[in-house]
Amino acid sequence: MTATLDALRGVDRPVQNSSDDRPARRGHRRGGRARPSWWTVVLGVLAVLVAAPVAAVVSSVLVPEREIWSHLWETRLPGMVVATVVLVSTVTIGAAVLGTALAWLVGVHRFRGRLLLVWLLAMPLAIPAYVSGFVVVDTFDRSGPVRSWWTQTAGAGGWYPEVRSLGFAAVVLTLALYPYVYLLALGAFRDQAGGVVDAARMLGSSRIQAFLRVALPSARPAIIAGSVLVALEVLTDVGTVRLFNVQTLADGVFRVWFGLGEREAATELAGLLLLAAAAILFTERRAAGGVGGAGGGRSGAAAPAAAAQRADDGRRVSAESGGAGMRVGIAAALVVVGAALLFPVLRLVLWTLEASSQGRTASAAGGVGHHLWSSMRVTAVTMVVCVVAGVVVALAGRWVHGRRHRTLATVTTLGYGLPGPVIALGVLVCLAAIDRSGVLPRGTLLVGSFAGLVVALVVRYLALAVKPAQQSMARVSSSAEDAARGLGAAPARVVGRIQLPLARQGLLVAAALVALDVTKELPATLLLRPFGIDTLPVWVWQASSDSRWAEAGLPALVLTVMAAVPTMVLVSLMLRGRSIDW
Repeated sequence: MTATLDALRGVDRPVQNSSDDRPARRGHRRGGRARPSWWTVVLGVLAVLVAAPVAAVVSSVLVPEREIWSHLWETRLPGMVVATVVLVSTVTIGAAVLGTALAWLVGVHRFRGRLLLVWLLAMPLAIPAYVSGFVVVDTFDRSGPVRSWWTQTAGAGGWYPEVRSLGFAAVVLTLALYPYVYLLALGAFRDQAGGVVDAARMLGSSRIQAFLRVALPSARPAIIAGSVLVALEVLTDVGTVRLFNVQTLADGVFRVWFGLGEREAATELAGLLLLAAAAILFTERRAAGGVGGAGGGRSGAAAPAAAAQRADDGRRVSAESGGAGMRVGIAAALVVVGAALLFPVLRLVLWTLEASSQGRTASAAGGVGHHLWSSMRVTAVTMVVCVVAGVVVALAGRWVHGRRHRTLATVTTLGYGLPGPVIALGVLVCLAAIDRSGVLPRGTLLVGSFAGLVVALVVRYLALAVKPAQQSMARVSSSAEDAARGLGAAPARVVGRIQLPLARQGLLVAAALVALDVTKELPATLLLRPFGIDTLPVWVWQASSDSRWAEAGLPALVLTVMAAVPTMVLVSLMLRGRSIDW
C-alpha cells in the first residue's frame, strides 16, 4: 500500500464512489441502447487487422480454381506435401529430444561451467537457420573443403552423402531451432526439479526413473509448446529449404509467386499451409489438453524467483550424477554448441575478413550501414506497435469483462500460429483491395509501402507481445488498483503510475520476443518490402541464392549480432526467474 501511495503522490482529487468510477463498465446507455466502450472498438480494430488477411486466404481455398489445382497436382504438389510432412516431423522430434535433454542436463545438475553452458546452448537462437544452411552447404558440398579432403583421402569414387538433401536440411533446422524447446523446458525443469525429483530419488527411484516418471510429465506442456514453435518455423521456412533443394509448400508459394508470377495460384497454395498450421495447432491443443495441468498450467514458464531459488538449492542433492554419464552429457552439449554456434560464427568471421580484403562489403542497394538501418527501422517500428497493442489488449482484458472482449482478444493472437507466407499473401490481397477501392488520397498506395510491411509483421507477431503483457498485468495486485481509484486517480494515471511500472519486465520480454523474430524474418519481407527497404536478411538471401558465400558473410554476421541482443535479454530474464512464453 505504501508503494501505491508513493506512486500516486500528488493526487488531490476527492474520493469518489468506486461504482461511479469503475473503468470496467461495458458502455454507456443512450436512448435505451448500449454504446460500445472504446476498449471494444480498439479490440475490434486489432481483431479485424489480424483476421482479414486470414479470411482472404481462406476464401481462396473455399472457392478453388480447378485449373490451378489440377496443374499443381500434376506437377509438384504431391512431392511438396510429402517433403513438408517428413521435414516437419523429423525436425520437430529431433528438436524436442535434443532440447529436452540439454535442458535437463543444465537445469537440474550442477557442474563447473554450467551457467556458461546455459548461455551458449541458448545462443544458436540468434543465428537464422538459412545462415547456418549456407555455411553447411559451402563447407560440405562438392566444392567445399570437407568434400575436397574426402576426395583426396578416399579417392574420386568414394561414397559421399548428398549435401543438398532433406536429411542435411533436417539436421541444420534441428540445430537452429532446438533452443525453442530448450528454453521452455529449462524453465519448467527449474520450476520443479529441485523438489519433486529429489523426493523421487529419496524414495528409491533411479535418475532415469525420476526423469521419466516425474520430471518429464511435469515439463510436458513446456516441451509441447516448444515443439509446436519448431513445427511452425519449419513449416514456414523458405531460405533453408531452398538451399538444400527441398521443395516444401512454403517454398512452392515463392516459386509460384516469383517464378510464374501467378498471385492466385500462390494464394491457394498458401491455403494448404494454413490448413497444415491449423492441424499442428489442433494437435497441440489435444496434446496439451491431455496433460491436465501437469505443469501447473504454465506452458514453458520459468519459475518465479523464490521457486527458482528453491530449485537451485535442490540441485545440490541432484548433483550426485557426476561420473561417466555426466561427462558424456557435457561433451555432447559442447558438440552441439560447436556445431550450432561456434562453427557458423567462425565461418562468418572468415568470410567477412575475405570479403573485406577484396572490397566486396556492399550490395547493389548499398553498404552494411544501409541494410542495418533498414533492419533496425523495421524491427523498431514493429516492436513498438506490437508492444503498445499488446498492452491495450491486456488492459482491456483486465478492465473489461465479457465473452465478446475475450473473443476479440483471442483473435488478435491468431497471427503467430499461421505461416509467414500465408500472412504476407493475405495482407497483400487486403492492401491491394484497399488501393483499388479509392478510399485513400490520390497517389497513395499501401502495396509496396513501409506501412504495408509493418502491418504484415504486426499481424504475424502481435501474439508475442499480447501473451507476456497479459501475464504481467495479471500479476499486478487488484488491491493496488482499487486503492488508486479510491484515491481518485483517473484510469490513465492508474495505468501510467501503477500497472505499467509493475509490468515492465513482462513488457521487456514482449519487446525482446518481437525484436528477435522480426530481426530474422524473411518471407514477408521478400514479398512486401518497398523500394529502398533492404534488410540484412534480404541481403543474405540475395547473396546466398547466387552462391556468393563470402559476400553473404558480413550481413549474416551483423544479423547474428543484432539478433543476439534480444536473445541475451530473454536468457537473462529467464535466469532471474521471469516467465517466458512464446
